Amino acid sequence: MVYFFYNILVFILYSFLKFLSLFVRQVREELEKRKRSLNEIFSKSANGKFVVWLHAASVGELDQARALIETIRKKHKNVFILQSVFSSSVKETSFNDPLADLYFYLPLDRPHAYDRIFTYFQPKVLLVMAWDTWPNLLKSAFRNGTKSYLCCASLSSESSRKNPFVRSLTKTSFQYLSGIYPSHELMAKEFSGLISKNTDFTVLGDTRFESVLGKLETKSPNPVFTQFVSEQKDFLKKNKPVILGSTYGVCEEQFTSYLKTNTDDFYYWIFPHKWEKDRMEDWIPTLKQYGPVGVFSKRTKGEVMPKFLLFDLMGILAFAYQYGSFAYVGGAFTHRVHNTIEPAALGLPIITGPKISNAPEAIVMQELGGLFQTKSKDELIQKFSLLVKDKTLREKMGSENRNFVVENRGASDKIYNRVFSNVQN
Repeated sequence: MVYFFYNILVFILYSFLKFLSLFVRQVREELEKRKRSLNEIFSKSANGKFVVWLHAASVGELDQARALIETIRKKHKNVFILQSVFSSSVKETSFNDPLADLYFYLPLDRPHAYDRIFTYFQPKVLLVMAWDTWPNLLKSAFRNGTKSYLCCASLSSESSRKNPFVRSLTKTSFQYLSGIYPSHELMAKEFSGLISKNTDFTVLGDTRFESVLGKLETKSPNPVFTQFVSEQKDFLKKNKPVILGSTYGVCEEQFTSYLKTNTDDFYYWIFPHKWEKDRMEDWIPTLKQYGPVGVFSKRTKGEVMPKFLLFDLMGILAFAYQYGSFAYVGGAFTHRVHNTIEPAALGLPIITGPKISNAPEAIVMQELGGLFQTKSKDELIQKFSLLVKDKTLREKMGSENRNFVVENRGASDKIYNRVFSNVQN
């Protein structure tokens, strides 16, 4: 019965979007893009290979899928991989990655939206990353003989899936899953009461940890940063800057409030989420009230390190964390927190804003004591001041985070072995 009411809501939403597309260009283009990307996948055939379909909601979940795909390709030689995403925040340029054979945007979750995919490709396995379990997708997979698994599974205590109607829908759709594999023991408890007795349920970890560690270990930052670090090696032996990563306007306003009420000897490396010239030009004079300010791309060789260094080049942040004392990670005062795994992997304590419910790794870090979730400007200032003053606390929190990341390495192998144990290469 819950599927009946859900499908009525989906039908109403779809009809509304089609009507809206007649008048709103953005909606029309979005629907056309999704239709086009779906139609394009049928120009290619699996040619008898073992078909695996992975689905990711957005950019973070796509990183999880990529780490798992790498393992699947290493261990299963005759495989054909479909990769779907839902969010438009995943740009079509990401579809050029050769890891998967085909990429497409998931259509709206109508009852028969996936029939052509299942009929044409006949996937043997569907791997859904983290939480994006569309009810009709799971039911269609089951109906077509495809085994479905929820990998790196996450569910927060604040999730909307805990309200009565959505909870009932979630529980009903979960019965079509062959396995649910939470990202951490602390996350597993959130699935209580939602799991069918026939569903394989065990903690296997989060594949994104491997993706981050692999990036840090095998890739290099922007060459300009490498040269900068070499020139500053003596300075960096004595000074560990505070890293402010992926900052938005609200983050910068709150950091300014900290500066108004606190003085310290720390240096600050600041990485705005987007380098908006007007915003930076407005903020720099304010920062200058509290110390010298520099812009990374405008630095000259031999220039003294300013108290505040603003980074306006890409490809640096993940690698800059290794030189830091602690990190503030932005996004959680706006939509959702950005990547907390990168600073954690490099042993940094972390401060964020309130919106971490869609980032299971951040939730676990908070529970383990490596991350401060702040819900107001005053709380952020208090936690900032605490970490600035307490080196012992910084080291303790950083150690918790580093151990958490390292312990979670190997999730892809665990998931592969669990799901593909009976699959022949």
